[in-house]
Amino acid sequence: MLVLTSLLLLHHSLAAAQRQPRSSSTSVTISNIEPRLSTDGEIVNAHDGTVRWFNGKWFMHAAQYGECADPPVHGCQQSGSNRTLSCGFEPDHNISIWSSPDLSSGSWQFEGQAVQCTEAPHCSILYRPHLVWNPSTKIYVLFWNFVNKDGGQPHKENAAATASSPAGPFAIASPLVNTTHPSGDFDVFVDKDGRGYMIYSARHVIFIEQLTPDFLQGTGIGAEIQGGNTKYPPLTGFPVDFVEAPVLFERHGIYYALFGHCCCFCYQGSGMYVFQAPHPLGPWKQQGSADLGCVNGTTPTPAHPAWGSKSLPLTAAATPGQGCLYKNAEQASVTRAQQNFVIQVQTASGEYEYIWTGDRWMQAPDGVKGHEPQFWGRLDFDAAGNVLPLKWVNAVSIEMKRDQGQ
Repeated sequence: MLVLTSLLLLHHSLAAAQRQPRSSSTSVTISNIEPRLSTDGEIVNAHDGTVRWFNGKWFMHAAQYGECADPPVHGCQQSGSNRTLSCGFEPDHNISIWSSPDLSSGSWQFEGQAVQCTEAPHCSILYRPHLVWNPSTKIYVLFWNFVNKDGGQPHKENAAATASSPAGPFAIASPLVNTTHPSGDFDVFVDKDGRGYMIYSARHVIFIEQLTPDFLQGTGIGAEIQGGNTKYPPLTGFPVDFVEAPVLFERHGIYYALFGHCCCFCYQGSGMYVFQAPHPLGPWKQQGSADLGCVNGTTPTPAHPAWGSKSLPLTAAATPGQGCLYKNAEQASVTRAQQNFVIQVQTASGEYEYIWTGDRWMQAPDGVKGHEPQFWGRLDFDAAGNVLPLKWVNAVSIEMKRDQGQ
């Protein structure tokens, strides 16, 4: 009888456990000290791309650089004794596709390659992939920036490919995405009404331009920017010079444009200027005048443990006049990174958090270009919706909703 009673209790316990609802959230901690690993235990070779939730998991579309060694002095060197181009400026870049259930290290599954520069029209070097979903056409659009292999003008432009799945296969749909100005670094934003916008750098000035309904071309419709740069009409640019790596997103009805001073694979990292608007086409107004990612002083301190010898190559040196050192400023990047992308994550409470990501150039643990890490940290906002200054964290923890929706 005792045995039977015990068995019945065990049965009821198991049945009760099975009736318990599966947790609707998962907790993940992302380290800024340790490398980001794949399901095979390898360092994930993925840079300057987007991370978005599609079809029940996170997809990352990013630039995959060659397994070559970083330049011997600073990241923007473009010549060597045995080859014309240096690491980071090679024609073997491609767009890799990764997926993960929760963004954690060790969970990234390689899905394949979306685009290879050597097979794309006009492409000699490829940078900054961005994937978005077009709700009007019901297709995924993948953009990338490329250096023209023909050596003509414009020197840099964007192209786009489309697919019915974020995992591909992708077919080139627009070998040249014509925007009003030839585009360098960029981001693509899809608003709640389905309209698409590209924020891009041209002549190291940032512009915003509305895209056609299929997202494959610019329309020439530009944003209104208060106190903007009118040097390059017909669009008005943002009033901060020598900038690149822009990001565009929306939070609580406020639209944000973030970018920093140019940082050509710069070891020292860059900062972050912030502009706000009630609509992607403006009017845009600068949030204060301060750079929110650069701080006074250039000497690493214990408050920045990732600057230690563990994560820095022995040969690294700052790129003069770039990033937080623009115009000989005696400053350092809080994150030692150049802005990449802002990931929107829905938390267990249903609210959204915004994870700022940046590439930490010339900081691979083994000096291999493809192994250069990223910094991930939470963007903080005050009660009025203003972005607070970036800060270094060893790791960021997120209690995220398992089903992020579409």
